[in-house]
Amino acid sequence: MAINYKFNWKTLIILILVIILAMSGYLYYAWVNRVIPEELLPQAIEKTTSVDSYRYHVALELNVNDQDRLLSKVKGERQGEEFQLEGEIAGQEVDVIYVENKVYMRDSVSGRWMVNHGGDIFQQDLFMIEVNPIASLEYETLNNIYYLGVEKDSVTAVVIEYSPVVTNKMLTTYWNDFKYKVWIDRRTKRVFKAEIFANHKDNPQNGLHMQLVLYDFNKNVKIEAPSTE
Repeated sequence: MAINYKFNWKTLIILILVIILAMSGYLYYAWVNRVIPEELLPQAIEKTTSVDSYRYHVALELNVNDQDRLLSKVKGERQGEEFQLEGEIAGQEVDVIYVENKVYMRDSVSGRWMVNHGGDIFQQDLFMIEVNPIASLEYETLNNIYYLGVEKDSVTAVVIEYSPVVTNKMLTTYWNDFKYKVWIDRRTKRVFKAEIFANHKDNPQNGLHMQLVLYDFNKNVKIEAPSTE
């Protein structure tokens, strides 16, 4: 017994329309979310370095004669020119607050806070990278920009590698041949993680490795003076 199939043009047209709409949606999504690293990178750096407040973790290692030495490892927070940081710098425990042009330093033995009036030195990037690590992202030019792909964890991150001409005085005083790797939050278009590599000017075989994590951009960060009593 032969079975006759009736071709349904209406079903075919609907199927074709569904396929076209699906392809159009995909192409639109791909276009909107495309990554042009030469455009995204300067935009992300500008959005990151222009924030009023942020919190951070930063670690600096020196590589001397093929041996890694921890230079500093601190966490901190900034609101404008005021900041607080704590951790280890050059083998010493530090806990520092800079607020209302006064520097408060906690004595590691007694635990008491000592105050020094007039803390202009802390306003200079030349003093320490640890005080304002976000300044290490500032640049004169961006070279050799490479898009490394997308990483997904708690956020979707665009990963970019590049070689900038750096303007941070603390970095450029002793180091050159900088190579940066940054993770940019795809939603906020801000840098939230960075790794920096550089060679020593006088001894190129020795290097610097900096790891930086940034978060709580433009949040209500309160820097308060501690009790000195």
